[in-house]
Amino acid sequence: MLRLNLDRIFKVKGITKTNQYLIHLGNSEGYASQLVNGRSVSIRFDKLEILCKALNCTPNDLFNYSDDGEKPLPDGHALFSISRSDAIGEVNKLLNDLPMEKIEELYKILKGKD
Repeated sequence: MLRLNLDRIFKVKGITKTNQYLIHLGNSEGYASQLVNGRSVSIRFDKLEILCKALNCTPNDLFNYSDDGEKPLPDGHALFSISRSDAIGEVNKLLNDLPMEKIEELYKILKGKD
């Protein structure tokens, strides 16, 4: 099943007030709530483009595919390329477990400073 999954990218981008963020992008309160709670059954292309521009991502970053078992897809099907793991949660846990010295080293590496 193909689903819009904004939680993942909001976590990565550090966006905690998700409804307010979506309203700021021009969505109504009701539609923002539907998007955040995974109840939206459709998204217009112009709204998808606004999200991608604001979040600096592609549509693939906003969707998740999981096999619902009704009509299994063959191994290697292209939709599996947008199946997501819980890498974000794992990275957060790893970062929380690092001592400050290692976090500073990682920061320098990410910034390209030696």
